[in-house]
Amino acid sequence: MSAQDEMKTRILAAIDEDQLVQDVINMVNVQSPTGSEQDMGDYMANRYADLGLQVIRQEVEPGRPNIFGILRGSGGGPMLQFDGHLDVSFTGKEAFMRGATSGVGARVGEADGHKWIFGAGSYNMKAAHAAYIAAVSALMKAGVKLKGDILLSATSGEIEASQVDDFQGAYYRGNGAGAAHAASHGIVPDFAILGEPTGLKLMLGHFGSFWSKITLTGGTVIHTAYTRDLPNKIEQLPRVIERLTAFKKEFEARTEYKGYRGLVNIAAVQGGRPWKASRSPDSVSIYIDVRYPPGWTPLKVKAAVDEVVWELNRKHPELGLEHQPYCTNPPTEIDESDYVAEAVSRAHAQTFGMPVETLYELWYSNAPPLNSMGAKALNYGSAGSRKIKGLTLSDRDREYVHIGDLVDCAKVYALAALDICSRNRTEVRPDLF
Repeated sequence: MSAQDEMKTRILAAIDEDQLVQDVINMVNVQSPTGSEQDMGDYMANRYADLGLQVIRQEVEPGRPNIFGILRGSGGGPMLQFDGHLDVSFTGKEAFMRGATSGVGARVGEADGHKWIFGAGSYNMKAAHAAYIAAVSALMKAGVKLKGDILLSATSGEIEASQVDDFQGAYYRGNGAGAAHAASHGIVPDFAILGEPTGLKLMLGHFGSFWSKITLTGGTVIHTAYTRDLPNKIEQLPRVIERLTAFKKEFEARTEYKGYRGLVNIAAVQGGRPWKASRSPDSVSIYIDVRYPPGWTPLKVKAAVDEVVWELNRKHPELGLEHQPYCTNPPTEIDESDYVAEAVSRAHAQTFGMPVETLYELWYSNAPPLNSMGAKALNYGSAGSRKIKGLTLSDRDREYVHIGDLVDCAKVYALAALDICSRNRTEVRPDLF
């Protein structure tokens, strides 16, 4: 056995499954909805410090930290970042989560002959944080000497949410708020691996998102007693929905990219005054989410939606439509030949004995702010690798992770970190020189 193989054997043997599972349980049991990440940030800072990492704190806004832990290399090598968010999609306390597979607290259970960790936040994405820690801890226990730095990051405000209309405040400031702050305040790695729930598949890129509000205006606020035969903005809404439904198919046909297609979600409707039903509505708004591929820009998406709005206004001027985007996130991708992709692919093949499958997704991750600064960021995580029979992808049923796959994912992270951070930067990022 070569010295390199002996080192890999020591590293893999140092992955502590019991500690990994306990870390997930501890993290899930710390509540951290978007806007309230302080307690989870404090937990991560203490965990990084216990591991012996250099800890850096950033305050994105009061009560919302970014936490970083750095394992310094000897110099000359690249920096590899393992990035994840502190906030969770759901806490388990939501009404629709009642009776769900995942509750407020974490638990270990068996299903389909396998062991799993259940708990809101385990899937997206506290299990990944625990896997990062397991990988770095294994490297340290094995006595590995690296040239490059390893950076663990835990950022606030990643969950897809945005302020709009009456929905204001920290709870609605997501969509990479913490990652954008980090990228503009000195966190600039050569490579980044994000352990989002890709099901042990290599996600080289993902589509962008464009959230927009289309409002029917020009109505009259008047008492119900005087509304007979009066045009009603809510009653006019079906005409707009019908056209947007057609636009959904048109947009999909225009946005095929590497076997994937764009998507339009008619997400919400708001109008009138439900607390004062004795008045007619002067306006009603419809909210859409457009997922668009690499090569498109937010402006190009806006132009496509504008055309629909202008067409409706020409044909039906009584609608009085106004279009206002309120949240945009760019698409992102890296190349399969970038060193971080090759390193994860090799580590996956070594761990599982088979090539990794590559994919794109339509959901958001923190990769765009990192890539915009010159990093090479991809997504690879274990959550979603297996699904329990009888459960769906609905939010109430997917917050669980397979323990065996999580342990193997930590092994992939450790092997990829060894591969990347043992090299000279000039070798793995020649584009910088």
